[in-house]
Amino acid sequence: MTDQPAPVLIFYRLWWSLGCLMLLTVIVLSLVRIEQPIQLENADKYEHLIAYGSLMFWWGMVQPARRRFWFLVLPLLGVAMEFLQSVTPYRFMSWSDALANLLGVLLGSLLLWTPAARVLVVVERQIRNRFDSGSP
Repeated sequence: MTDQPAPVLIFYRLWWSLGCLMLLTVIVLSLVRIEQPIQLENADKYEHLIAYGSLMFWWGMVQPARRRFWFLVLPLLGVAMEFLQSVTPYRFMSWSDALANLLGVLLGSLLLWTPAARVLVVVERQIRNRFDSGSP
């Protein structure tokens, strides 16, 4: 997050669509019955951290002017998912999961202060150069 204006993404609709798919995936995986694929202590906390950190980082790149919005909405989504889990017969509410979601959002926000926040701009530049040069 610099003083320079955020670049306009050429493939904004694609990036936005992928972000929506990511959101839908997190919502579905939060509510369906799944076996824990990794048998590590607190593995689910890492999954929450990665999922919400990825969402914050992604949406912060795609919609830089709305970073504050995502910073507020994503932790609320995490709490909402925990409440919804409490009404299923096979999931339960966990405040430690909600905390892991919040920490993920914080981590994603911190990444937006690094050069990594320009990854979509770099990808778009590479795609544009590929098509402009006519390379196979």
